[in-house]
Amino acid sequence: MPSVDPFFRWTELDRTNYPEWRERIVESEAQPHQPRSYPGYPRWPLPRARARMWPALNRILLRRRCARKLGTTLPAPAVLGSLLQFSHGITADGGRGPVPSAGSLQALELYLVGLSLGWLPMGVYHYDRKAHALAQLAPETSPEPWQARVPSLALVEGGALLWILVGDADRVIGKYGERGLRFLLLEAGQLMQNLCLVSESLGMSTVPLGGFFERDVARAMGLLSDDLVLYVGLAGAT
Repeated sequence: MPSVDPFFRWTELDRTNYPEWRERIVESEAQPHQPRSYPGYPRWPLPRARARMWPALNRILLRRRCARKLGTTLPAPAVLGSLLQFSHGITADGGRGPVPSAGSLQALELYLVGLSLGWLPMGVYHYDRKAHALAQLAPETSPEPWQARVPSLALVEGGALLWILVGDADRVIGKYGERGLRFLLLEAGQLMQNLCLVSESLGMSTVPLGGFFERDVARAMGLLSDDLVLYVGLAGAT
């Protein structure tokens, strides 16, 4: 039988390390954190949407499935704006939104890669939650390089957008120590579920993928050294 990864052992809490861990949290409470943005990069503002009563969440949950064939047409600006706003937008003070965040640190960043030609040029983008806009970090000419970085893309035919969920490790470790890395993984799963459900409500599908080369993806995006690539998903019309 395989042994449990040491990561899960050294991040466990018990009665001996809890007091020190709690003291670290209290000391970090006074440090403010601003939402990440990329000033100076090309930007695409997105339309804001109003919450709809229908379709009901229980219907969305019943319908949600991972499609094996996705459309390659980019969603319209209003559709993409709704998807991002209701999945990871700011809906309250302190940068809070629909994804639970340990200590309200908001240490989870959402990036996307446009894989198809359309109103949004192909390339790597960061979702600026405060501005509700996309900042283009790097152009792209074809989806082939991403197929090499994310080999699990071969499991799905088509797709228009690649979600890349990134955690700011420095931010959570500063407050929670190495145990904060567990929180990033939990939050990434919650954000991916939001993307799946909101996609379904808009006539799309998001397929979560686990097979990707973290360092290759991080280099292609120009991420900070303390950023962690946590989760990848492929989206398109169904």
